[in-house]
Amino acid sequence: MSFEMDRARHIGTLPASSWGAMSKQTFTTKVMPAFGMGLLVAAAGVYGGFTVLKTAPAIAMPLLIAAVVAELALVFTSGMWQRKEGLNRVLFFLYAALSGATLVPLLAWAGLRGGLPVIAQALTVTAVTFGGLSLYGATTKRDFANMGGFLFIAVLALFVAGLFNIFFHSSVLSLILALGGVGIFSAFTVYQMNVIRNYYDDADWMGAALGMFINFIGLFQSILQLFGLMSGRDD
Repeated sequence: MSFEMDRARHIGTLPASSWGAMSKQTFTTKVMPAFGMGLLVAAAGVYGGFTVLKTAPAIAMPLLIAAVVAELALVFTSGMWQRKEGLNRVLFFLYAALSGATLVPLLAWAGLRGGLPVIAQALTVTAVTFGGLSLYGATTKRDFANMGGFLFIAVLALFVAGLFNIFFHSSVLSLILALGGVGIFSAFTVYQMNVIRNYYDDADWMGAALGMFINFIGLFQSILQLFGLMSGRDD
């Protein structure tokens, strides 16, 4: 994921107690609005995904697979487009819409398990957890930049294990993946905000927004899966 690999060249160049080359104004006027708008676009993607599922269920699965492939392509090519003004906004919001659409199966499953309250609770816990971890990552004097490689591998392992579980439907593995996802994306949130603070510059504002968005969605997916598994209602 380029939002941490393309920062490797900066590691060690700034003390952890300083704010990096990115100004606080850029963070508050560009990064945070883009992140917030990305969440709104993701919600629109959820709506669109459910609409397709209801009106054209026969094509829902092919479209879901295509959306997942497109998401991965956008993430792994983000280093090439995140600094290109104009294009970066289009591709970021496209990624957000795709992320929302690919949440539909998990949301539908969680709705069957515990209804809307489970989804609302998971979203609330995600927002509070993400906010607290982000604040810690942005204010601590510790430097977590050296965690990037380990976390990147952990996310890849989580993704591969998730694909494996699609075919085996193991409830035990599902629980392990949910707990692991909460831990990994919590750590990634702290890491991401710490790196944004210490090493990003103003030109990296879209990379910062993308990283925050990915972590929020990943944390939400893991918490929602965990809450769904803990629900008393059977599948």
